[in-house]
Amino acid sequence: MQLRLTLKSLVLLVLLAWPCAELFGQAKAWGLGLEVGLTRFWGGSEPVAPNEAPGLRPYRPTSVGLRVDRKLGRSRVGLGVQYAASAIGQDGPELAILLKGAMTWLQTTPEFAYQLAKIGPVAELRAFAGPVIDLWLPSGDESRVRAGGRAGLEFLVPLGSSLAGLLRVHGGVTGSLFRDTEVPTEFQTKLMPNAGLALGLRLGL
Repeated sequence: MQLRLTLKSLVLLVLLAWPCAELFGQAKAWGLGLEVGLTRFWGGSEPVAPNEAPGLRPYRPTSVGLRVDRKLGRSRVGLGVQYAASAIGQDGPELAILLKGAMTWLQTTPEFAYQLAKIGPVAELRAFAGPVIDLWLPSGDESRVRAGGRAGLEFLVPLGSSLAGLLRVHGGVTGSLFRDTEVPTEFQTKLMPNAGLALGLRLGL
């Protein structure tokens, strides 16, 4: 259902922008973006044989983010900050056990983006990549910082002289949010690959 809604939103953005041609190209150097995203994590912790129980990990947090960027020809450099409240989950093939409100997640994402192509008269397809810094704030425990990286694609459709809609998809990896001493002896910590999808708006400044 979420994928269908995303595709419908993307088609709507293209249809709105297509008749506008170059009148609505974003020429302003600075931009401010607002995004709502969904991220799925793998890893965090994993069982040690012969244990087969699923490990714990952040469970599909929905984030709100702000991003500032600067256009440099076909390229952009930017800095984003995302915030989400996250559950901790043990997700098996038939049952998911969640501890809601277990932690707060803050992520900082410096990135470099490059325009790969123009689609139609005004829409742009860009690739982006950069490091990530995660700050995890467990309820009732000390915060912890984890580093990693990510890369992805951004589809941007101007909706006016300063406003554009955007769709971003990404994949990345960070260190486990758990410490070795926090997981039971039949588990071990593990890197956390992740994938995400975000929809938003970008305002040219």
